[in-house]
Amino acid sequence: MDLADLPAQGRVVDLGCGTGPALAAFAARFPQAHLTGFDKSQEALETARERLRAHPAAVELTSVDLREKLPLPDGSVDAVISSNLLECLPDPAQLLNEVWRVLRPGGRAVLSHSDFDALVISGAPVGLDRKVGHAFADDSPPWMDSSDGRIGRKLPGLVQASSLARTHVETLVTSSTELSGHAARRVGDIHGALRSTAMRGNGSVGLEEIDEWYSALQQAADAGLFFFAETAVVVAAHRI
Repeated sequence: MDLADLPAQGRVVDLGCGTGPALAAFAARFPQAHLTGFDKSQEALETARERLRAHPAAVELTSVDLREKLPLPDGSVDAVISSNLLECLPDPAQLLNEVWRVLRPGGRAVLSHSDFDALVISGAPVGLDRKVGHAFADDSPPWMDSSDGRIGRKLPGLVQASSLARTHVETLVTSSTELSGHAARRVGDIHGALRSTAMRGNGSVGLEEIDEWYSALQQAADAGLFFFAETAVVVAAHRI
């Protein structure tokens, strides 16, 4: 929110807003802000509507195909935010150009993405850990048009190559010594995604290997030997 530099009554757009946690954070700090969220999932948007029901200013939550032109006029937005979206798109550069188009002159964009090929998870045998980690970074579920587990490290360059003026780059690391909270959710994501891929007869790891990896992490956690770290790259830019 600090990087977005939103005016008190400005308009912020969240691309890939999901269930609305980022917009809820903006709502708490900026009760007069105009909140707009775009996502493909109607179910997620329903949850976001409930979460933002009490916001006193305008709230617009719409199902949008983010591969297409954004349904916003030129220069109509004060801030655009987006997290963990670009790897799902076949042409991330097209969306960045759309971000530039809808921002007013001086408007800010704050984009972030986890680098899934840089996940650090300790607890399984090293060979199996490397195999599972790379398989997840390269995994492409049926609901995704594309998949790039290294998009986090590419994000600064993508923004630099766009019409936006890049102003800030930083990394944020989430870590845990316990298999709980975000660490447990991410490990569960990996386990579930790779099992699904293997059951379709695809991927580079089999069901037994995936379950062995998951079991090893649980045992490591029980023994106090588990560690998890996920790095997100955050890039801020503006329209000149």
